[in-house]
Amino acid sequence: MTPEMVFECLVVSDDIQVLSLMNCALDRLSIDVERCANAARGLELLAQRDVDLVVCDYKGAPGEIKLLNGVLTSDRKRKPTVITIVDGPLGEKSSGAHVVIRKPLTPESSAQGLKTAYSRMVREERRAARCAIMRRVLAKNKHGELIPITITDISEHGVGLFSKHKIDVGEILSFDLALSDAALSITVQARLLWTRYSLAGADFERMSDADRRFLHTWLVSRVKRDRPSKI
Repeated sequence: MTPEMVFECLVVSDDIQVLSLMNCALDRLSIDVERCANAARGLELLAQRDVDLVVCDYKGAPGEIKLLNGVLTSDRKRKPTVITIVDGPLGEKSSGAHVVIRKPLTPESSAQGLKTAYSRMVREERRAARCAIMRRVLAKNKHGELIPITITDISEHGVGLFSKHKIDVGEILSFDLALSDAALSITVQARLLWTRYSLAGADFERMSDADRRFLHTWLVSRVKRDRPSKI
C-alpha cells in the first residue's frame, strides 16, 4: 500500500549518466528511488521489499536476465512495472519489459519512458479496490508484544496504518480486523513495506482462504455502494 500513490522505484545501473537522468525524471514525479550498481544486489533488495517500478540498465548479462525474469514471473499479486534501458539490438532481448528506452539516453527520452511507465503504475494501483476505514486494533509483533495501531485503509493486498509506536520495515504484525457492516472479522498477518513518520503500509503475509474470499466480497460490495450514480 502507498499513501496518495507514492510509488517506489529500484534503479539498477552503474552508469553515472543513466543514474543522473533517471533521478531527475523520477524526482519530477516524486517517486522514491533506491539505487544499486548490479543485478545481484537488485535481486537481494527485491527479496526484502516490494517496489512499484524497476529500471534496469540492460546489457544482456546473466544476472540482468535473471533479475528481469524474476520480476516478471513473480507470484506476487502486485508485480512492478519494468523499464529497460538498452543499447542497440539488445532491445529485442528485453521484450518482456513494459517500457524499453534506447541509448543514448536523453532528458526527453527518459521523461517520456517514465511517463509511459507511470501511467501503467497508476492503472495497476487503481485496479485493486481500496476502501478507507478507521479501525483501532491491537497488533501482536513477533515477540508477542501488543502494539496499538489504527488501520486507515484496506485492499485485497494489504492495509495502510497509523501508529505512534516505532515499527520497523519488515516487521510482521498479527491482528483481527472487524469490517463495518460485516458479521465477521478477518485474521491476518501483515508485513510492513514502508514507514513514514507515524504512517505505514503493510502487505498481507498470511490470511486464510475463507478470510480472503470474505474480504473480496466485502470490498466489492463497498465499491458498488460508494460508486456515484449515473444520471
